[in-house]
Amino acid sequence: MAEVFLDALIDSLKLLLVVAVFTYVIALIEPKLSNKVRLKGKFAPLIGVSISMLPQCGFSVVATDLYHKRHITLGTLIGVYIATSDEALPVFLSYPKMALHILPILAAKFALGLTFGYLIDFIYKKGAISVQHHLSHCEDEYKITLMEYEGTQLVEKCSHGAQNNCNCEECIESDCPHLHSHCTSDHCEHDTFGKGILFKQHQKALKIEQKRANIKRFLVKPLLHSLEIFVYVFIINIIFGIILYYIGEQRLITFLTANKYIAPLFAVLIGSIPNCVSSIVLSELYIMGGLGFGATLGGLCMNAGVAFVYLFKDAKRTKHNISVFLLMFLISVFISYIFSLPFSFSSLPI
Repeated sequence: MAEVFLDALIDSLKLLLVVAVFTYVIALIEPKLSNKVRLKGKFAPLIGVSISMLPQCGFSVVATDLYHKRHITLGTLIGVYIATSDEALPVFLSYPKMALHILPILAAKFALGLTFGYLIDFIYKKGAISVQHHLSHCEDEYKITLMEYEGTQLVEKCSHGAQNNCNCEECIESDCPHLHSHCTSDHCEHDTFGKGILFKQHQKALKIEQKRANIKRFLVKPLLHSLEIFVYVFIINIIFGIILYYIGEQRLITFLTANKYIAPLFAVLIGSIPNCVSSIVLSELYIMGGLGFGATLGGLCMNAGVAFVYLFKDAKRTKHNISVFLLMFLISVFISYIFSLPFSFSSLPI
């Protein structure tokens, strides 16, 4: 039994190294993305799906927040959900012999995210028109965050005059706080402390605060996120290790393959769990030979991290949110079975 814990620890430490590298890279590129990425226009699904390929689930929360505020279409949201890879990439890379298997999964998720994203917008034109109408009345800009799980951050702007307000149904029901009052921001160029000692003290305090914020963003948060994933993986590896210790790996694989026709549905149900644990479990099951390519792909397409939790925070549109969730579930089940048939519900011959 001691070997179970030792093997779980070694495998988890391998993954920790991979996750830490990806997390620090994402933390470095996040500031550039937050200032340049705008999910607007006909390229919104393409941009959203492309960013979602990064191994994180923070962007799916951002997309959900923007959808609540009527800043992106349903197609863009579904595309982001499908393409979100979460922790699958680091898990596969921590197993060198299985690393290549993640490439067709990511390629399929990218293509499927684009396909369903544009297809849904083409069919559900009413939603796209509603978003366009809202954006024509809204001047807000948002920072894109990947390491946070609280949605978007509003970019404060000086506004020394009232905007033209729209009282239509689309704008009233939106969560977008686009009705600004006069600017009272400390950073506004019209609101200074003068050129004396008080101004210099304020500038010094701002520099210290910025330094602390940078340490937290580029060092503390990536480290804490990596350790959190390590704990999740360590627990999952221990559970799998105990199961294999008492049941045997071959008997478990035999059981899973004997029920391969319901495995795609089983995988999608796991993927619907709003946590990165689901992507880790699906990846581990594929690596050990318990899940086929189609089932794993469908489950990972359904997995959007904690985005579904954020989706249902909007209590005003509960029925609509349930519809979005069910749409994602049906699409994922469809993907799972369609991609299982060509490979006879087994893994890829790589």
